[in-house]
Amino acid sequence: MKLSIAEGFYLIALDDEEGRILAAAEKTVVPGVISACILELYLLKKIKLDGGKISVVDTIGTGNGILDNVLKKLQTGPGLIEQIKTLSAKFKDIQEDLNALLVQRGILKKEETKLLWIPLSDRMDNANYAFEQEIRNSLKAIVFKSAKPSPAFTVLYSIIDDCNILNEVFKDKDELIDAEKVGKEIVERSGVEPELANALRELKSFFG
Repeated sequence: MKLSIAEGFYLIALDDEEGRILAAAEKTVVPGVISACILELYLLKKIKLDGGKISVVDTIGTGNGILDNVLKKLQTGPGLIEQIKTLSAKFKDIQEDLNALLVQRGILKKEETKLLWIPLSDRMDNANYAFEQEIRNSLKAIVFKSAKPSPAFTVLYSIIDDCNILNEVFKDKDELIDAEKVGKEIVERSGVEPELANALRELKSFFG
């Protein structure tokens, strides 16, 4: 995946027609992004997950500003869910950071909606849909072609499912039934290591 897990999740959570966060994800988008960041930092070996507790083992930056900001605020000791709650409160405006990053990378563009000449609100439109399309194609391959997901896509799929926005990718009712079934089995199917598997199960309970 050419984007971070958080960026991929955010693109799916963004309503392509309305240019704003899907109604279903309004309450979960911030903890969803934070969860994605923490688990990506785990995959990058910046942190460890020992018995549900987080240990910061490498503070050198990743080159991704959002990941690095989360890394700076993580503490050794508290558990995954406790840290997600704490950081969600500290990064309430993380959507603005994601918008800025994705605009800078030419993936999104900001447009003002106007009534006559009066600006009403900003909306985020796709400037380069290829990135999101690649994510959607990969998620569909997991369901319809039994593709074994990478650890990053296991995290992404699981968080999208946790935040109840699978129907944004799988719009057909029968397809969604298949996708939800995969969502229940994705951790076992992917064969990720036990620490990550346990973290994803914790997240399912947290969001559920």
